Amino acid sequence: MDTGFAQTLPGAAYLNFCILTASALLMGLSAQFGNRWPFMLLRTGLYALTSAALFLFTFPAGPSLFVDLRLVPLALAAYRLGPGWALLAALPITLYRISLGGPALPGTLMHLALVLLMVTLLRHHDTAPRLPLRQSLRRALLIFALPALTIFPTFMNVGRDPLDAVGPYLMVALLSSAGFSLWLAVAKIMGNAFERAAQTGGPGTLDLLTGLPNRVAFERDHLPRRPGWADQYLLLLDLDRFKGLNEQRGHEFGDGVLQAVARVLSAQLPCDGSEGEGLNSAGACVQGRAYRLGGEEFALLFQAPDRLAAQHFADRLRRAVPVQTADLLGLPDLTLTVSGGLVPDGPGALDTADRLMFTAKKLGRNRVVDPWQPLAASTSRSPLNQTSPAVSTLRALLQFIAGNDDPGAEPDLQNLLNAAIACVPGAEAGTITLRTGTVSVVQVQSGYSDQLIGTQHTVQQMQQWHGNPEGWRAGRARLLRGQALRDRSRDSHDPDSPVQHVLETAGKQGELQANLLIPVKVQGDIYAELNLDSLSNEDAFDHESLQIAEEFGLWAAAILSASSRVKQALSSQDAALLTLGIALEARDMETQGHTRRVVELSARLGEALDLNASALHNLRQGAALHDLGKLLIPDSILLKPGSLTPDEWITMKTHADLGADLAAQLSDLTPAVLDVIRSHHERWDGRGYPNGLVGEDIPLLARIFSVCDVFDALTSERPYKAAWSVQDALNEIQAQSGRQFDPQVVAAFSAQHASCPALPADPPEPAYAHPPHLN
Repeated sequence: MDTGFAQTLPGAAYLNFCILTASALLMGLSAQFGNRWPFMLLRTGLYALTSAALFLFTFPAGPSLFVDLRLVPLALAAYRLGPGWALLAALPITLYRISLGGPALPGTLMHLALVLLMVTLLRHHDTAPRLPLRQSLRRALLIFALPALTIFPTFMNVGRDPLDAVGPYLMVALLSSAGFSLWLAVAKIMGNAFERAAQTGGPGTLDLLTGLPNRVAFERDHLPRRPGWADQYLLLLDLDRFKGLNEQRGHEFGDGVLQAVARVLSAQLPCDGSEGEGLNSAGACVQGRAYRLGGEEFALLFQAPDRLAAQHFADRLRRAVPVQTADLLGLPDLTLTVSGGLVPDGPGALDTADRLMFTAKKLGRNRVVDPWQPLAASTSRSPLNQTSPAVSTLRALLQFIAGNDDPGAEPDLQNLLNAAIACVPGAEAGTITLRTGTVSVVQVQSGYSDQLIGTQHTVQQMQQWHGNPEGWRAGRARLLRGQALRDRSRDSHDPDSPVQHVLETAGKQGELQANLLIPVKVQGDIYAELNLDSLSNEDAFDHESLQIAEEFGLWAAAILSASSRVKQALSSQDAALLTLGIALEARDMETQGHTRRVVELSARLGEALDLNASALHNLRQGAALHDLGKLLIPDSILLKPGSLTPDEWITMKTHADLGADLAAQLSDLTPAVLDVIRSHHERWDGRGYPNGLVGEDIPLLARIFSVCDVFDALTSERPYKAAWSVQDALNEIQAQSGRQFDPQVVAAFSAQHASCPALPADPPEPAYAHPPHLN
């Protein structure tokens, strides 16, 4: 056109944008046909026609100079289809432009080359290759601003002042970017319209993002059975941790991953079973169709000769998807795994496959579960069931944090190790070592021989086993596999040492395939080491295993740290209360050391009766404070050298209740401690005080303490009596069995002293004012 509206700047811009919009609409319509090569060729032709049409309507850039937007569709072709298809689209218009010649030809060719180069670089670096580019105008300017600089040397070649090129440069850069953005916006609107129609049951049966058949097609399809093909199967696949991938690297990157996965599935199992085939690992043919159901979930309907062929195909696909997806994207460091459920096709197959896929994720991801695996059947309801060691360990952790009813108890290291093996994908065996002084000692094992327990390793050996002393001190997990692992394990100890012999035999050193070492820090120092091993698979542990193991190390540290703090706190509390009890001796003029002795005697007797750590702790505290109430007894009664009157004796008996009431004012004392203080003068036959309790109505800890209290009183010298012999005291304790004392407690106490030699049996007359088994 030489005249008219089209040659004005507004007219040319209007016509160019109309052409781009029409092209975008046509391209949006073609998206529903997928990404097979005939349709890729059709799209390439559409890009080429659009470029040729834009070449006809140029922008006036000055006398005898015109610019156009023909590079916009070529840039889109390079970004959407790849540089090869873009060169094919550019070939016709480029040959025509070469045939025209002229001084502007070198600049024109350089402009085209730079645009394609920029798009190729951006496409390689970007997060969404081969997909509609959901970008800002700034992204488009990166593509067109630098190549448009070729306008300046072009002006110089035709004898124009380079400063005259500023206006045309800005016009080309801005209008090209605007046209690029307009095209993408229209294509996106078209794509969303088709996708909404497909999801609402409309006529569309292709997923516009990936080109695979969508859920509508999946629900309508029934692949015909062929002669000789016995079974048809459904494989449901879901990308693991895909939400995190989107959040970390952007939704465009996630879209790129989905399209790459679709291409892998299409290559492994063509969308049309008649057009191709996949081979399972056994060499059997597998045919069918792949679908995108939505989000990161894909389905495959396929036919296989038998169940074993289907299982082999599903597992091969699980392993192929991450590797081939990373290759397609040019990202070898991409961490991607898939989980799946495989079932025979039929009524309810989708729901069953979905449940199995959920089970695969709960079992650690990166696996395909089918109904023929016993593990899937036994854990499909919930992998964290009531018998799971992880549940027990979680309960232990919560009890430590909340203040459980068994303070001071040692953490269940065996249960902790079992939980780690159950929770870390790939773990089959392991050990836990605890630091004792300057050595680490193996405390528990799983998958090995108990001969490993007690094996000692120095700090230097543990650092060498880790391989990075700084990493070991920082508590960082370490993964080692294969021959390097076996060499490291043999280098940690002298080859002729007994420890090395135990490691080689009981520790199956020669069978180790992979090892995760997690140093556990407690209060800033390495307190333990958790070793998790695989004896069957060198590649058992992956990035996810390492991440879970590090999290489990924090879990173990919390448990061990809580246990350590509780024991320290209880030890300090016991020491303080024992000091208070000893101070009471001075006022009561008891024999020096009575309180310390009864605390020790009570603890030993409690252990013989299998009391747990909590009960033993309460018993020790009650023993230390058993006579606290005597602080409130007048000196005229407490220190009276002779016999007490009946009224004085009534006052003396109040010390048990007074002591319990006074102890109740102290913080952190449990009701069980108060029971010892209040009830240690109760008698089995009901004739004790202060409440006259009978038999097992007397708290157990009080029954235990009363035996120890009387025994120490009998065997100690007092101002009003001589010390009895051990045997005489034992005889008296046994004589009071079923009367003053609990028979079972007496039996346990007597068994503890059975090794004592029998002495003359006639006890001295109790010439004292306050019989020890009454006061």
